[in-house]
Amino acid sequence: MLLLGKIGLGFLGTAVVAGAVVSSEGFIHVNVHEKQTNGTHISLVVPAMIVPVTLKFVPNHYLAEGGRDVRRYLPVIDAAISGLADCPDGPLVDVTDADEHATVVKSGGSIVVDVDDPDETVHVSVPLHATQSAIDEIASAGGPI
Repeated sequence: MLLLGKIGLGFLGTAVVAGAVVSSEGFIHVNVHEKQTNGTHISLVVPAMIVPVTLKFVPNHYLAEGGRDVRRYLPVIDAAISGLADCPDGPLVDVTDADEHATVVKSGGSIVVDVDDPDETVHVSVPLHATQSAIDEIASAGGPI
């Protein structure tokens, strides 16, 4: 019986460590709500680590052209993401139209985009660290950075 307890504790410890690793980069949250009757409501929360890991499985020839394009601007992208990471939380963009409202906010290491218009409400939150990892993965497609 003691052996089963040790095995169970080993599995539990492994699950806790795996959960910590997977959630270490935060979570991507996408929420879309169509306002019409019987409209679609999608809410998706996934570990941000899944994006760069998934990109490792995409064949390089699919990312090569995008990687070349991104490589050209990589110093600017790196500086922008680093600057955003260092700046305090708060609004970056706020646009209000007659019947639409869009905001981009830095909040807790993430960029949060909220759009509200007559047809739908959209909320997207993406951690900056995961964004940097995904861009680096795309840039490295087809050769070293």
